[in-house]
Amino acid sequence: MSQEMIDRLRAAYETFSRGEAANDLLAHDFRLHQASSVVDTAGAFEGPDAIRDVVGELEESFENLSFEAEKLIEAQSGQIVVVVHVQGRGRGSGMEIDNRIAHVWTFRDDKAIRNVAYEEPADALKAVGMEE
Repeated sequence: MSQEMIDRLRAAYETFSRGEAANDLLAHDFRLHQASSVVDTAGAFEGPDAIRDVVGELEESFENLSFEAEKLIEAQSGQIVVVVHVQGRGRGSGMEIDNRIAHVWTFRDDKAIRNVAYEEPADALKAVGMEE
């Protein structure tokens, strides 16, 4: 994977934090697998609007939601694991969230075709044959 692709992915997280979709990164057949059980967003979402749809659902429950790509790790398979620092505050409860999750991205050519979200970064690394 080129440094250019890693830079594009890092920039995409800034876009996600603004509630936007970064559609130039996503293939038309993109598929997001939300392994998380947070706020009933578990499941599969399809198409270039999948990320926007998931972020939209999360923003219904959280305000000041941000996603910071802290670490991008390329696996031997070419997949990229992104450790993400997620912060926000519950709209109803006022409860602060401050978590680290991970996403595993799979690319075809220069477009993302799959993203799997994991609640634990160690699980994401294990999924691509790596350890912390």
